[in-house]
Amino acid sequence: MWFQGITGQAGRGRTPPGDGLVDRLKDAEHDAGRHERDMSSFERERIDLEHRVNRMEAELESLRKRRLEAYAQWWNARDDRDRALHICRKLRRRIDRTRSAGDQE
Repeated sequence: MWFQGITGQAGRGRTPPGDGLVDRLKDAEHDAGRHERDMSSFERERIDLEHRVNRMEAELESLRKRRLEAYAQWWNARDDRDRALHICRKLRRRIDRTRSAGDQE
C-alpha cells in the first residue's frame, strides 16, 4: 500500500521521528493542491462545453424545424405544380376537341 513504510523508517532510526512524515505530508498537500487546481480548470472547461453543447443543440433543433418547413413548402409547391399541369392538360384536350369539332363542320 502507498502508506507502508512510513512508521517503519522512523522506528529504525534512519531519520529523526516525524521528519520524513512532514516531507511526505508537504508533498501530498502540494499534490492535492495541484489536483484541486486541475479539477477547477477541468470544471470550468466542462461548464463551457456544456453551454456550447446546449447552444448547438438549440441551433440544431431550429435547423431541423426549418428543414421540415422547407420540405413542406417544396411538397406544397409540387402539389400546386401538378394541379396546374393537370388543368393545362384538360384545357389542351378541350381546345383540341373544340378545334377538331370546328374543323369537321
